[in-house]
Order: sequence, then C-alpha cells, then structure tokens
Amino acid sequence: MTQQSPKASSTSLPPRDPKGGRPPQDIAAQLGAHILDVALEQFIHRGADGASMEAIAAAANVSKRTLYSRFGAKTKLLRAAVEHGVYRHLRPIATSIPNGSLHDRLLYVGMKMLDSSLKREVIGLETLVLWLVDHEVESLANTTMPGAPDGIRIIRSILDNSALPATMDDDALQFLARHIFDTLVTVPRNLILIRREFPNTTAAKRAYLMRALDVLLWKRDIA
Repeated sequence: MTQQSPKASSTSLPPRDPKGGRPPQDIAAQLGAHILDVALEQFIHRGADGASMEAIAAAANVSKRTLYSRFGAKTKLLRAAVEHGVYRHLRPIATSIPNGSLHDRLLYVGMKMLDSSLKREVIGLETLVLWLVDHEVESLANTTMPGAPDGIRIIRSILDNSALPATMDDDALQFLARHIFDTLVTVPRNLILIRREFPNTTAAKRAYLMRALDVLLWKRDIA
C-alpha cells in the first residue's frame, strides 16, 4: 500500500525558553499535540516497526527524554498517536450533526464517516491499528477499523435522541448502532476499496447510503 509522505506539522510552537524548566500549561498542551502530529506522520510513513523514537524526536524537535517522559515506550506513543488521529477526524463530525429526521442525521454522519474512512491517512491508521492488535494484549478496542468504537458512539447518540429508546432496550439500541455503522461505513468502504463495486464519488456513496437507510428504517416512522 502506498503511504503518504510526511507533511509538516500544522502545530506552531513558540521557541524554547533558554532558561529551561517546565513550559507553561498551554505550551505543554501544544507540545503534546505537536508531538502526536509528528509521530503519526512518522508511523504512517515508516510503519510501526520502522519509525524510531530517535527519528520522531528529531522530526518533532524535542529530546528523546521528552518522548519517554511523556509516553514511556514507543508502543504507547503509537497508541496515543493513533487515538489522536482518530479524534482529529471524528470530532468535527460529532460536533456538527444537523437537526432533522433520524434518516437525515444518519445520512449526514454516514457520509462524513465514510468519506473520512477513505482518506489516505485513515487507511494508514488502519495499518497501525492492525499492528497494535497483533502486538498489544489490550488492542484498540479490539477493532481493525480506526474510529469504529467512536463512530458507533456517534450513531448511538443519534439513536438516543430519537423515538427509538421508547421501543427498544439498551442492548438492542447498542446492537442497532453497531449494525448501522457497519452498514453505512464498513460495508461500502469494503465495496469501494476491496471489491471495487462502485466508485469513490459523492453521488455513488450517497446513492448507496440512501438505499441502505431506506432498508434499515423500513416501515419505521421515527423522528
């Protein structure tokens, strides 16, 4: 799989205090985001095994000691970088869900999450998640798709704000949220990337999701 070349981190940091010492809290937070941005670029470009703490520290313009003091080990830095990347893609979706019918809200988040899952960075994240699944006892929520647990939570929040909780218990709602995520994201992503049954175009994806939602919500008059 062809990976993106590392790009410059978008996090702009002020120069270090020549006197040394701990940076202010806001600067420390910026530094943390900067390190995770750079680490994610390095891991995607070089792979989990190929990226080194030395190279990441050099690219982030921090000391190796800083990396180890913050994250402890490369695997922990990798996990934090993957979670950071997932959050960066899903947070704008979770905070921009429009008002409207259940159908319209699910269509909105389904399109946004499917589009996000097809980006090169997210495909690169998937490779890193698979590495974590193979090398960690506690994998990233036992999933091979970046952001799946968070995506399911977004869908569940939409279901919880519909009329469904009056007719379904908690287990059924959680099962439905997982099923909707797979129907709107996992399956069409596979059809586009693996089986190549339809193109990665807005029109094709929207048509597929519209039909899928018609089936999912068939004979349900839900607000």
